Amino acid sequence: MKSKQAAQSFLVPRFMGRSEADMTARGHAEQLELFRETLTRPGKIQVLAMLALSDPKRLDHPNDAKIADIAGAMGYERSLNTDGKMAFAPFIYQSIEETGLKLRRKSFEVFVRDPAGHTKDGRRKYKEGLVELSILQEFGFRYEDEEGKPINLDEIPKDKLIEYEALSGHPLYAIPMTDDKGRFILNKDGTPRRKLANGVTWTFASRFARLAQNRETAWIFYKEAVAILRRYLTKPASFDLMFMTLFWKHDNLIEMGYDKLVGHLGIKSKDSKQVQAAIDAAFQDALTEGIISKDVTVRPPGYYKPTKKGKPRRNDMVYQWQRSAKWKVGKDLIEISADKLEPYNDGKTEKLKA
Repeated sequence: MKSKQAAQSFLVPRFMGRSEADMTARGHAEQLELFRETLTRPGKIQVLAMLALSDPKRLDHPNDAKIADIAGAMGYERSLNTDGKMAFAPFIYQSIEETGLKLRRKSFEVFVRDPAGHTKDGRRKYKEGLVELSILQEFGFRYEDEEGKPINLDEIPKDKLIEYEALSGHPLYAIPMTDDKGRFILNKDGTPRRKLANGVTWTFASRFARLAQNRETAWIFYKEAVAILRRYLTKPASFDLMFMTLFWKHDNLIEMGYDKLVGHLGIKSKDSKQVQAAIDAAFQDALTEGIISKDVTVRPPGYYKPTKKGKPRRNDMVYQWQRSAKWKVGKDLIEISADKLEPYNDGKTEKLKA
């Protein structure tokens, strides 16, 4: 399998960066929890890397890459092995394989905005709401021998392989690890341990592919930003703030009240000091990495006066920040305004096949 270089910029379905914000704003707590459970932060980074390594015109056709190339596109760095060679840590290979297996035909609800014709005066209309989809239609392993030649799994007896059943279609097979006597090495749960693959093959689900290829439902993302996000996998609030900011649909000032911001960043602590520390650190990290252009502005409670009719507005603290100019890509894609939206099926989830 030949090595591949990730594209410097590529298109991503907008829902990947906006579903959580939309679900939070509209009170879809159950769907939000499943979204975050299925598409974890490492999973987001990996899907971005796989998009950067895929043929953009053939996302719903088989694509493949060395796992080392995926790890590199995710922003991981090689370290010195005991044999004196530079390589990625085994846990990175394992994580990439497990994420691929998890996303293979795994469907979950996301929040999307789809083109839906035009108004009488010719303006573009959009539908918005929850839809159920999967990211990967297929996922498989590629192995090479010590000389770098591909190993054909079809030539190996099935009882000598690990079988992963599929919801539909053909099962997935992997080579197990064996000891010196050819016996399977088992995991703690008694299942055969999988040999680390040299590469993987994948096919994006057709619905996902269409959202990524349509300029009205996609967003431009950069390889450089993927590497930045990877560095903050251990700081969830910082990761979520930067991820949300990079996908923000307008280039103007981003503004959010304290309670909503805590929800967007997924901060669960009930200790107000810990919550505030996480928020402060997140904005400092975003500033350090150049995701935002200057320090966040914090408006005190009561900064916004009630409307003329006496309706209160933003009673808590308000955070205001600006995305840096280098990440302002919205001008290159079609903007969607709220007055051009209509809901899917009166708010009910639309079931869509991959």
